[in-house]
Amino acid sequence: MHLTDRLEIATASNIGRVRRNNEDFHRAAVYPTPKGNLLVAGVADGMGGAEAGEIASKIAIDSLSEAVRTYADHLASHRPGVPLDRLVLKAFTLAQRRIRNYAARHPGSQGMGTTMTALVAFENAPKGFIGHIGDSRAYRYRHGELKLLTQDHSWVAQQVRMGRMTDWEAEEHPWRNMLTQALGVEDAEFEVTPVELVRGDVYVFTTDGLYNLVP
Repeated sequence: MHLTDRLEIATASNIGRVRRNNEDFHRAAVYPTPKGNLLVAGVADGMGGAEAGEIASKIAIDSLSEAVRTYADHLASHRPGVPLDRLVLKAFTLAQRRIRNYAARHPGSQGMGTTMTALVAFENAPKGFIGHIGDSRAYRYRHGELKLLTQDHSWVAQQVRMGRMTDWEAEEHPWRNMLTQALGVEDAEFEVTPVELVRGDVYVFTTDGLYNLVP
């Protein structure tokens, strides 16, 4: 997502050469409102047996989109809206509840879950909000510098932050894909943080299938 005089958004997904099905899901959309265009961009990376992972990631992204679209409809009908950080929190809470409910109704989907990282913002606003859980990531490219905006919710990332493991050891560790937080698990804890928006910024939202391959 590129913030210029005209907002530019691009998305892509590739199953790669290893897996037989793609458990990632993504979406980017812009909704017109009386307060200006409301944009949402997010990615999710599912986990679970059979097709459970791709179902979980789709539920998460669909819930995100539905919450933002409903919010835009409220503004269009001149009804008051909640602050954007509460909107993001509501979207993640909705996704959590729907994934848990789906797993409860489908015994073969026990253990299903997904990461999700997303930005919600008005197009010309000075800040937006990033919602995050799991090990998908948000990056910002500004003035020639790429900055990671999220923290991985994984066991190895936790060990690195505690000084018990180096980044290199984390990359090679057999538990590098073990998550400590994800939508769908009991008592999931997601983060909602503000992010400054500056004209010329480029925001990248990616799952581990990309950042594990790109130095």
